[in-house]
Amino acid sequence: MLPKFDLYMPRTIQEACRLKAEGAEVVAGGTDVFVNMHGGKDRTAKVVDVKGVPELQGHTFDPERGLDLGALTTHREIELWDVIRERYPAMFEGCSRVGSVQIRTRGTLGGNICNGAPSADSIGPMLVHDARVTVAGLNGTREVPLKDFYRGLKKLDMGPDELLARIRIPAPPDHSGSHYIKYTRRKAMDLALLGVSAYVELDGDVLKKVRLALTTAAPVPMRAEKTEALLTGQSVSASLLAAAGKTVLEESHPRSSWRSSAEFRLALLEELTVQALEKAIGRAKEK
Repeated sequence: MLPKFDLYMPRTIQEACRLKAEGAEVVAGGTDVFVNMHGGKDRTAKVVDVKGVPELQGHTFDPERGLDLGALTTHREIELWDVIRERYPAMFEGCSRVGSVQIRTRGTLGGNICNGAPSADSIGPMLVHDARVTVAGLNGTREVPLKDFYRGLKKLDMGPDELLARIRIPAPPDHSGSHYIKYTRRKAMDLALLGVSAYVELDGDVLKKVRLALTTAAPVPMRAEKTEALLTGQSVSASLLAAAGKTVLEESHPRSSWRSSAEFRLALLEELTVQALEKAIGRAKEK
């Protein structure tokens, strides 16, 4: 049973920020917050439901500027959007693997980002697609690269009065491709034991740009920038990708848990990194 709490439903972002500054727990889809409250992990007395805040709503695509996603955009909306399937395949693969259809219909991108779980399926794909988040507070807005948004486990670059308002993701150019691999113990409705996201841009056989993101490989979702540097500017070859699989082990820090040992995650990481890169490269060659 949920504990008793006061519910607030603001209609402006300023009102929502004020309530958060006063200690209210922010709820969008509620798929994490209400579970924690039911289990006794969160005993907040004030909840602010932000679904009625216009600045957090809507999602659009522009061929020049890319995606502009309100924080309230759900995983299901991303999953069903043709633009995502065609231009941001890693995002489709990530969002379509979140929980069940019911969870994807309720759960939001903003909530997934702010929850900061190292296993979050949508974050790795957004990291490799170079997402930036707009944070709104009582003193205005600011933009932060998603890769810099996480300061540690459950620690975000966001003040007590600030909310994540929007997510902006550039339009991928021609000859680019992405892929997300989620390794689980079962095929559906399971958290990732390990997640690897890859994005590449090709100039012939040369890797013009590479971004690689890891989930459940460190306390927070992370970019593997040392491995990216190894690959960038190099011609695609089996030996290069094998070297990337070795290098990524040096910058990941998985932990052991009841779900998997750190050693098993590292063994997976080497292989899945190569697979994710191969698939992203294959997609880039098709464009």
